[in-house]
Amino acid sequence: MPLPRDFLDEVETELDHARASLCDDRDRVRALEELRRLAAGVSAELRRPITVFDVVRMAVDLDERERRVELVRALRPHVPRSTPR
Repeated sequence: MPLPRDFLDEVETELDHARASLCDDRDRVRALEELRRLAAGVSAELRRPITVFDVVRMAVDLDERERRVELVRALRPHVPRSTPR
């Protein structure tokens, strides 16, 4: 990475990185809040401890299933791209 032209460039670059990080964190918090809501609902419906597969399988349609998988990726970013069955 080349050196910044001056200190102002360095500060602006770091500010851009910090802003991007905040946006990522905010999006992750929203996803985790939604995932918690879904997991609590599934747990109440099944009335037992649940797994991630329960949360995904309880989706009403394919679009919702895919959305739930994306939410799980906020919790577990290493989840493979294939949808669990």
